[in-house]
Amino acid sequence: MGKKIFILIVLFCLIFSLYTIVFSQGDFKKADMVFKNISLKGYKGSINLKEEAFYYNNKIYAPISKVIDVMGGQGFWNEEKTEIIIKPYNDFIQCESKKGEVFAYGIIMSINYENREIGIEQYLDETTKKIPSKLKIREDAVIVLERNDKKMNIDFTDLRAGEDIGLILDKDKNVRAIILVK
Repeated sequence: MGKKIFILIVLFCLIFSLYTIVFSQGDFKKADMVFKNISLKGYKGSINLKEEAFYYNNKIYAPISKVIDVMGGQGFWNEEKTEIIIKPYNDFIQCESKKGEVFAYGIIMSINYENREIGIEQYLDETTKKIPSKLKIREDAVIVLERNDKKMNIDFTDLRAGEDIGLILDKDKNVRAIILVK
């Protein structure tokens, strides 16, 4: 009796294995791909993807995070919805007043491109904290141009006198972010 059960179990395992092998073959494709030393160029410069990218079926496959970075954007993973949200620009962290930062509005009165400084006339109301009229722009400052529902990053050299801006000053009174709404 024990031998019959053992033989039935072995036969069942063999049949199940054969069944699994036969039906799993449809899920696989043979892929001839070529890993290349691909260089990716974009708004924020270029990077060498080494063996992270490959060429297959007349298409290049590369890590999306690297593509977003070199294009000057940001990507966010929404685990709840299992989706990637891509912003084509780098946004800045909101003003953190608990860390001594200040948010202010004003109009650019003068720009010194060599020293990365701007002179502003601040728009004041009863809740606004007064800031210096001459401000140093940090090298890593994020500058965002917003028009209608579109946003993009611009360089410090794209700013012009006469433009209305919102800015965030860090605890040392240097500008870490500017938003320019047109």
